[in-house]
Amino acid sequence: MGLAPAVPLSAAIAEHLAATEGESGLYAELVAADPRLAFAVESLIREHAELRRAMRRDLSRDLSQAQLADLARRLDRHCQRGNDLVYEAYVVDLGGEE
Repeated sequence: MGLAPAVPLSAAIAEHLAATEGESGLYAELVAADPRLAFAVESLIREHAELRRAMRRDLSRDLSQAQLADLARRLDRHCQRGNDLVYEAYVVDLGGEE
């Protein structure tokens, strides 16, 4: 398989990290909108560190189809958890109105 598929993936991950982390990132916005999501946001940030390590490790060698598929599944789960947090912060009606 080689490095070719991993390089664009690495760039996409870097773009995601830039958009979500930091004082002006999406995660800060989510916590400001709903402070009870802070623990879940911290969990996503920890996953970022794991994904960075995986990308550095995987870019240093050729990826098999199975390894690339595993990395894609991990990224998909991470993105779904992030989407769930956005939904919870902005869409879920916490009740109280009738």
